[in-house]
Amino acid sequence: GIYSGGTFCYETQSILRDLLGPVWSSTPIDKAYHLKDSWSSQEHTIIDLGDDEFTQGRAHPMIDHRTRHERILQEASDPETAVILFDVVIGCSSHASPAAEMVNTIKEARKISTKEQRQIYFIGFVCGTDMDPQNLTTQIKILKSASVIVAESNAEATRRATSVILTNSTGKKTTAGSSNNA
Repeated sequence: GIYSGGTFCYETQSILRDLLGPVWSSTPIDKAYHLKDSWSSQEHTIIDLGDDEFTQGRAHPMIDHRTRHERILQEASDPETAVILFDVVIGCSSHASPAAEMVNTIKEARKISTKEQRQIYFIGFVCGTDMDPQNLTTQIKILKSASVIVAESNAEATRRATSVILTNSTGKKTTAGSSNNA
């Protein structure tokens, strides 16, 4: 999981540890699972890019997507990555179109995994409303145009990601994109 802030990062860790077991993080709930190197994932990893470690000397990731882009491409190159889970936060203090900013990186990441004959599921959600300058409906449409599975909440996105992870580990067909799978 690659999050722009701590709240959704913590929520995801809480859900995942109950469903999958230990979750590693740059800002872990359980300090025993603190990443030694926040740039190196291990097993199930959730990153809070809004943490001071990532924001010193640069704008917050809700505005500046460079760190998120780098991390998505890094994770896409990891043969153990099955899911990249993320948030998109809109509002007055966010990028003018965060979903549009992410689409090219998602496409590039898909090329990496396809070249390696792997599939990566991109699962996310948008936090905001149609009254926000970026417009919730517009941001969702942009993500869906890049074949992102867009959930209605972070908790739903996390459960869908868990479904993919568990399916990949058992070899059964996944239905992460199904509206009934939450």
